[in-house]
Amino acid sequence: MTNARTIGIIGAFAGVTVALCAFAVASTYAVRGIRLDLTEDRLYSLSPAVAPLVQRLDEPVKLDFYYSAEAAQGMPQIQSYANRVREFLQEVAQASKGRITLRVIDPAPFSEAQDEARAAGIAPLRLDGSGKELMLGLVAKNSVDQTEAMPFLDPNKEPFLEYDVMRLVQSIGRVKKPTIGLLSSLPLAGGGVNPADPRQPAEPWQIYLQLKQLYQVKDIATTDAALPEGLDALVIVHPRELSTDMLRSIDDYALKGGRILAFLDPHCEAQPSQDRFSGGSGDKSSDLGPLTRAWGIEWTRSKVVADSTYAQRVRMRSQGPVQVMDYLIWLALREDALSKDDPSTGRLAQVNTQTMGAIDIRESNKATVKPLMESSPESMRLDGVRIQFFPDPEGLMRDFKPDGKRNVLAVRVQGPIEAAFGEDGNPTIAPPEPSMPTRLAPDGSELPAAPLVAPPAAPDPQGPGKGPFQDAAPAAASDQVAPANTAPAAQASPTPEAPAAPLAPSAATKAPRTGTGNIVIVADADLLSDQNWIEQQRMGNLVLGSRVMADNGAFVLNVLEMFTGDESLLNLRARGKYQRPFDRVEEIRKAAEKQYLDRERELQNQIRQSEARLQELQAQKTPENQLILSPEQEAEVVKLEEQTLSARKELRSVQFNLRREVEGLGTRLMLVNVVAWPIIVAGLAAIMLVRRSHLHRSTKKA
Repeated sequence: MTNARTIGIIGAFAGVTVALCAFAVASTYAVRGIRLDLTEDRLYSLSPAVAPLVQRLDEPVKLDFYYSAEAAQGMPQIQSYANRVREFLQEVAQASKGRITLRVIDPAPFSEAQDEARAAGIAPLRLDGSGKELMLGLVAKNSVDQTEAMPFLDPNKEPFLEYDVMRLVQSIGRVKKPTIGLLSSLPLAGGGVNPADPRQPAEPWQIYLQLKQLYQVKDIATTDAALPEGLDALVIVHPRELSTDMLRSIDDYALKGGRILAFLDPHCEAQPSQDRFSGGSGDKSSDLGPLTRAWGIEWTRSKVVADSTYAQRVRMRSQGPVQVMDYLIWLALREDALSKDDPSTGRLAQVNTQTMGAIDIRESNKATVKPLMESSPESMRLDGVRIQFFPDPEGLMRDFKPDGKRNVLAVRVQGPIEAAFGEDGNPTIAPPEPSMPTRLAPDGSELPAAPLVAPPAAPDPQGPGKGPFQDAAPAAASDQVAPANTAPAAQASPTPEAPAAPLAPSAATKAPRTGTGNIVIVADADLLSDQNWIEQQRMGNLVLGSRVMADNGAFVLNVLEMFTGDESLLNLRARGKYQRPFDRVEEIRKAAEKQYLDRERELQNQIRQSEARLQELQAQKTPENQLILSPEQEAEVVKLEEQTLSARKELRSVQFNLRREVEGLGTRLMLVNVVAWPIIVAGLAAIMLVRRSHLHRSTKKA
């Protein structure tokens, strides 16, 4: 009996071993394509847009993944990240159905693979002073040996790994450069007056040079009547004096799914002050007439956003020496102001802007309007007339009253949009009610607004020149009081926009045309200016090179990469985080830090009060007794020392309790994960075993 039982146990063990081996072999070969991802953010699954994108490549792509496994020893974070990258690339290659091939290469020191990696553009990361280097990069090649590289795969940018790799693959697998149209009233291509040296023509803007390098750029004049054919994307910069025909052409392009990147501006400081658009006034705003309302937003060209959180520090001379102060309308938008979920902004560190406007999202629109850039709650909207003539940082700081709301500064519009013009050429969406102009007294205070004057008759929409949504001509300055520091020759202010004519009957009876929009709108055109993101290194007139100060150019190129690439790029998502923080621990830490800082602030106030008391007692003494402490001073010093010691002891107690609470929470989590769950699983298994044995005995008796 015993031998038979022993043989049965050995046979059962052997059977389990054979079954496990068979399952391992089956999982390696037979069910290789089966995936089951139970993570919350689908961390180990490809986005649905990946497979169509890689299967539609114009030509095959070879991926070489360089990873220095030996150098990464003892770095578990890098090792786990490299494993995830390799598994992700294997998934991509499998989903491509042969269009993508993958090689995993270990560039060992002094090997040919290391030389190949360096030649391909992989950037080694030096780990210590001994010369130890880590390579973790990706190189893509097409059939004609054209290569592009991701020099270093940063673990901190893992949420955008999928988008970065797909953009690389799509770029190298593309046969020709995309074509973009550039419609601008600013001299992006250079050739205008150079403020630095009037004897030399202005140089092209850096963003223009980058676009010419990466794309086939078709320059479109603001006087043209229609967009050219065959555009993969359209870039609109500071649109002014666009004809009605051009606005209709842009409307049709948007309805057909055309991708548009538009830079509007309430006060474009990059616009030359002495040009035909200014008309002698300080108006430097732009808009797109009824198009923005049709796309789901409200654009007020007369408002500028001031923000104390993101204000840039500037040097200003005001009735005396040069001072360094915050300029509330020049913003340096940092990471917390940029959308983390959008690939165009999620990896940016800072975007520098000047006099940004505000965008309001309409509630009635059907498209998805997602903010890309936002101000902080410490912001407010200013009337543009405050900055049209001379900057006044001190006045802005003095009158600054934040409203506690975040203002939207840039948006992405995706989904159903309506036509701004009907088939008969008339607008289908009425503009908002015109606002009364703001009038300022010499001290900067607001005066009651003057009544609106009846506007002149609107020009013929079909006639030459301006359309009905053009910039209004500057009005006389008879009732406008300019700021005190304004020059006499610049006291005109723009006339408020005239109310729109009533809609044509056809617009009210026919349903508006609809389409699918892919549009990004930014409330500033100055961010394209070189001075906001490029610093040139010069020696006299010789340019030695440029240094990038901000991510303005990267933002533009990111948007255009999404627009001009495969449509699937627009649907790629930011992957979730693999490192899950302990939220409860963070809450405890923040609460303790707040308590610590509050108590520290109270301590500092007590010390200042005691010091002030000592000085007060010292002032009451006679000159011959200045160096001798009075009884009152001695008592005050003793009291100050006791308060300081007591407060410091309390602060140490706060820190000790914080550490004890965090350690206690860690111990509880460890007990739950290491002890409690195994006991629960073992208990459930025991219950199932007892129940099964009971059922077996019951069946045997029956």
